[in-house]
Amino acid sequence: MTVSPDNARFERIEKKFRLTPAQYEQLLPVLEEHMERDAYGETRIFNIFYDTPDLYLIRRSVERPLFKEKLRLRSYGIPAEDSRVYVEIKRKLNGIGYKRRIAVPFADAKRLLRGEKIATEQTQIEQEVAAFVKRYHPQPAVCLSYLRYAMYGREDPLFRITVDRDLRYRTARPEAPDENGMLPVMPDHDSWMLMEIKAMNAIPLWLTDAMSRLKIYQAPFSKIGTCYTLHLAGGQNNGENRKDDSLC
Repeated sequence: MTVSPDNARFERIEKKFRLTPAQYEQLLPVLEEHMERDAYGETRIFNIFYDTPDLYLIRRSVERPLFKEKLRLRSYGIPAEDSRVYVEIKRKLNGIGYKRRIAVPFADAKRLLRGEKIATEQTQIEQEVAAFVKRYHPQPAVCLSYLRYAMYGREDPLFRITVDRDLRYRTARPEAPDENGMLPVMPDHDSWMLMEIKAMNAIPLWLTDAMSRLKIYQAPFSKIGTCYTLHLAGGQNNGENRKDDSLC
């Protein structure tokens, strides 16, 4: 059985853990005993975050309010115009993550995010994206990428674990999901990984036991929030950092 991340709707608890490569090497056999790699396996993911000129949505997220939302275009690998990508609205309320997304060709995704209509079968989600675009008038702001290894539970396919590393960003040409000019988000990016546990129910005992033994502890972390804090906050009002070729 394979599970691909094509689901249009998600409502789940998401917990994040920072771990070292050594901890990951010891945890991986435990994960592989209970889980299967998903349809994408290990892939470089590109996320194009859409935002207002003053980065309102990202700034709001960094403030950790009870409710926050983001809009992004996600691709698994570098897409061609006819490659399937995902337009996603991510919301979080009281620690529960809600994701709404639509899978469309890259060319259609860009049209949808410009406020244009496209022909799809997921009309409700398309309308939600259109309403989001109409409300905020967002533009491509940041391209964020990382290598991800994704797994799902053998007994519960909705139980998922992802492990991300090599987190990189670019603010010049943010609309282009490719590796050209990408910079590390954090200076010590080679010394840690980010594991996310995504569950509808409780985390299984076999996993909590393994993490306790390896001293892997929960550590809230926002990829785009960290990128904003370290690299974008100083120039948010005038956009200079997004035009500075030194960042690309």
